[in-house]
Amino acid sequence: MAAVMIRFLFSLSLLLMVSACQQSIPEQNEIRIGLAQTPMTLDPRYATDAASHRVQELLHRGLIRLDGHFEPQPDAAEYWEHPNPLTWRFFLRTNLKFHDGTPVRAADVAATLNSILDAEMASPLRAGFAAIRSVKAVSERELIIHLSKPDASLLTRLSIGIIPAPLAARGQQARTIIGCGPCHLVSWDQHGLLLEQSDAHGPVRRLRFITVKDPVTRSLKMARGELDFTENDLPPHLLPYLRRQKQLKIVSLPSTTFSYIGLNLHDPILKHVRVRHALALSLDRVRLKKALFSGLPELAEAVLSPMHWAAAQLPATAFSPVTAEHLLDQAGYPRKADGIRFTLNYRTSTDPGRLSLATAIASMWHNIGVDVHIESLEWGGFYARIKRGDFQVYSLSWVGIVDPDIYRWILHSDMWPPKGANRGRYSNPQVDAWLDAASQTENREERRHLYGLIEKQMAADQVYIPLWYEPVIAVSGPRISGFTPAPDGSLLGLLDVKMKAVVN
Repeated sequence: MAAVMIRFLFSLSLLLMVSACQQSIPEQNEIRIGLAQTPMTLDPRYATDAASHRVQELLHRGLIRLDGHFEPQPDAAEYWEHPNPLTWRFFLRTNLKFHDGTPVRAADVAATLNSILDAEMASPLRAGFAAIRSVKAVSERELIIHLSKPDASLLTRLSIGIIPAPLAARGQQARTIIGCGPCHLVSWDQHGLLLEQSDAHGPVRRLRFITVKDPVTRSLKMARGELDFTENDLPPHLLPYLRRQKQLKIVSLPSTTFSYIGLNLHDPILKHVRVRHALALSLDRVRLKKALFSGLPELAEAVLSPMHWAAAQLPATAFSPVTAEHLLDQAGYPRKADGIRFTLNYRTSTDPGRLSLATAIASMWHNIGVDVHIESLEWGGFYARIKRGDFQVYSLSWVGIVDPDIYRWILHSDMWPPKGANRGRYSNPQVDAWLDAASQTENREERRHLYGLIEKQMAADQVYIPLWYEPVIAVSGPRISGFTPAPDGSLLGLLDVKMKAVVN
């Protein structure tokens, strides 16, 4: 099957190269980037999709930024003080300017945050800043934030981009935003989205984002030199073809996107922890990732990636179908005359990759006597059901996890749908207490300890079945070199690559 796909793609690329009348010569010092999806908005107060985040981090700067271990570091803020649990005082860097030349003042930061807190502005990020009682600019450089309750994750959230106060007073500025990041917006039209470095000292001056939704077409454009770079959203069956293109360089590393199987813990069958453990032990995850994802993903045991400061070291989930069968017997589900113990409904989307994963998992569960009915739905209908907890089993991914407070969102008993994302309706008073304590204490070691307890209990109760961290796959053309992918998919590294001169 793979060989047939490779031959098909190779033949198609030759056909398209012959039929192409003339390729446009790229601008000097300009990188052409292929996106699978068009950004929804350039306004940091409204971004929830991955494409918007990737472009926005080039346009905007927050009070803080997160380093490689997701620790907060100064950005627009030169430093900060924290005199008591409910007070934060930030001091802005001097000489920081927006793209229109106006200085970045504390009043701009206050206006940005207050607009997010304003219910009439309808920012989807409002709930994340709920602990803020007030934000006030004390002077041009000094900002003070008062909280109604301690919030240990506040600094992480303050990486959100700052916009000028006059823009913050308005509604969403999707395509005409002004920021203070390393790049400014030049244009957004039918040809794509063009950014330019505000103070370009290196070889890269412009970044042109071109939406090419179809991954086959995007791969062919990379091979023909019509694109210089693309990252992710590449099905594994295309990787052999891309690797055959000697002019292309492919770099991959584990990301912070966590793939998992969700379980309804109130279901009459799945409420038994032995059943949940059996389902996990019967999955040969190594075989799955090799067969479906070219072996690229790194197996996961928890939501937070191992590189995160709050991640605990958990033992690997073994592949042991014999143990799984024993657990199902102990749980009161012996094989019947037809060899089946019970039937589960597995919901997934119509995405071919997701459907292939569900089919492979169903086959492995059938080996231990569990019959699986796969129900594939278009994305909107599927996700709506999952969000309200209408399922037995499903598979999804948590994208770009950087804040350990994700555990509160997905485990706390106060976060059952529709309030939160505890979709399996897990409830454990001890875990709730740990989550409450971790969200309020600012002692890093204490938080690390609490999150470690939470992750271990989560594994013991088999709240989810962890699969893997999806890989970041970066493909570079011959015009650029030196790009190092980041676990969160950041494109900031493109500003520092080396470029070859364009040959006319």
